[in-house]
Amino acid sequence: MQRRTFLKWTIPSAVAFAAGVATQRYLFSANRAPVIVRTSTQANSIYVCPMHPQIISDKPGTCPICGMALVPKGTSAQAGPDMDAEPVVQIEPEVINNLGVKLARVTRTTLVRRIETPGFVQQIEPAQHVRVRAPIAARIAALHVKSGQWLEAGKPLVTFESDTLLAAERTHIALLRNDRAASKGSQESILPGAAAPTEHGMTLEESRAQLARLGLSDDAIRELERKRAPSARVTLYAPYPGRITNLQVAAGAAVKSEATLLELSGMARATVLANAFQRDAAWIQNGQAVDVSLPHVSNRSWPGVVNQGAIAIDPSSQNIGVRLSFTAPAEVLKSAMYVVATIHGDAHPGVLAVPADALIRTESEDRVIVALGGGRFKPVPVRPGIETGGQVEILGGLREGDQIVVSAQFLIDSESSLQASFRRMTAR
Repeated sequence: MQRRTFLKWTIPSAVAFAAGVATQRYLFSANRAPVIVRTSTQANSIYVCPMHPQIISDKPGTCPICGMALVPKGTSAQAGPDMDAEPVVQIEPEVINNLGVKLARVTRTTLVRRIETPGFVQQIEPAQHVRVRAPIAARIAALHVKSGQWLEAGKPLVTFESDTLLAAERTHIALLRNDRAASKGSQESILPGAAAPTEHGMTLEESRAQLARLGLSDDAIRELERKRAPSARVTLYAPYPGRITNLQVAAGAAVKSEATLLELSGMARATVLANAFQRDAAWIQNGQAVDVSLPHVSNRSWPGVVNQGAIAIDPSSQNIGVRLSFTAPAEVLKSAMYVVATIHGDAHPGVLAVPADALIRTESEDRVIVALGGGRFKPVPVRPGIETGGQVEILGGLREGDQIVVSAQFLIDSESSLQASFRRMTAR
């Protein structure tokens, strides 16, 4: 009976002891510990009293006058024994890889404040609309558009071919030759087939006006005068962005002078009343560029401008009113519709900036984790400025070229804070 009782208690005790030894070896093995190894402060073998600088010692201790703990020389008196609130954290290389620590460099760049504000359309001005007519009786040599197509300004619409235009260009070249010959006191022959200028009684300016009535632009007339190569063709271009409607011609068709070819429906101008936070009021100025997007039109925005900033304050929301205007196709605009405007504020050139993800924000301060090299990291308080495009301006606390942690920084910061707390406890 005694033997059975002995075995009953001895065997479980031996098993528990063996399990404890195995657990200890596993948990405290140097090869397995995925933890932060140690913290360290700046090496300094001279210690002084924060309140009585004349008390100097070569080792830690307490002041014989006031009893305060001695601190490394150079420590601020106001900080007392808690001066090094952010100790340096030392991490083994394999642990850095396991934690996924990523670094970024403090760079000097240009930041532009972008303010996103919601708003509603207050007023819509009618869109531009024009009927494109044939300037002369001609044949449609090429049709560059189709019904419903959206065109940007300056894109070709229709190319004509006309003998009347060819004759007018030859006459203009003849006038150029005669004008040049008269200026030299001699006569030059004109091109075969062109009428003598004296028969028309036109000046060069009158000839240019005639070419303009036949559809030639100022650039086309200057090109004709430079090359002096007449052509029977002329192309009409879109005077502004718009959509092709009421297309009435086809390639190869003959048209009469002043015949309607198509209609071009352009942009409508909308006025928007947007809301912005009071903190952004100083950044919003008249004339600033704006990009306006409409929720029902995906992947598209339209340019606009700030007409008036900070026009009123909403008592209920304490937001400021901002009046904007932008142009968009008439068919996508409706009165009182909801829009989202992005205001491009003033640029800040040559500022220090870090990724926004690197910033650790707390109630008392903002800080980042600086990589000191050799697996050492230290929290550093910073003074942030504007934040835009995933970057934050740094007004103080960092230098250009410093390396900061942008991943796993919260874990390192927590370890540093924990070690600082332990040191404050043991300093008493």
